Amino acid sequence: MTTCYIIRHAEKAKGDFYNPRLRHQDEPISQIGQEQALKLWSYLCDKQVTALYVSGYQRTGQTIEYVAKQSGIIPVVDEPLNEIDNGCIEGLADQAIQEAYPDIWKAYHGRNVDFRFPEGETGEEARRRIADFLEEKRRVHSTEGIVLVSHEGLIRLLMCHIMNIPVYNRWNFHVDFCGIMEITYQPDYEAWKLIRFNQKLFSLNHHP
Repeated sequence: MTTCYIIRHAEKAKGDFYNPRLRHQDEPISQIGQEQALKLWSYLCDKQVTALYVSGYQRTGQTIEYVAKQSGIIPVVDEPLNEIDNGCIEGLADQAIQEAYPDIWKAYHGRNVDFRFPEGETGEEARRRIADFLEEKRRVHSTEGIVLVSHEGLIRLLMCHIMNIPVYNRWNFHVDFCGIMEITYQPDYEAWKLIRFNQKLFSLNHHP
């Protein structure tokens, strides 16, 4: 039976960290994010984890770095775990999006239909991407625990997949930095069971 621990990256630093290869900001984790990431080991240390997967963004690798060091498991970079691609609206102010892409702005606020980000993905394409990745890893790790470190948008789409609801409902979910989602595969039902969602190991206001 496969168990997956899906974790949003730790708090990211503020500033301009644009990565032309990703076509998006690629922020490192902040000082508070480093403190958050250290607490993950206390949760994962007694789990039977055999693999760590991270997205192509540096903050996911930094989030799981201490766990990797303590467990002796080398994280694998797997870009299907990347955040949903919002295309050319990355970094644009709300007013600029409204003026340049009024239909996209309307769909975003209507939340009753899927849509494609300009030069980016639809919600359904990103949902299928994470669903296919999960199915692939389930087959590889059929009796093991694995950790996936990803991003809020993609994790919300994964929730839509698990709960079998439309992708435009994804904004009804919130995922905190280092929030933990746990799912277990049920072979008898050929479906994933949600064990927990957005479990936090720290106070949002905690800053020693």
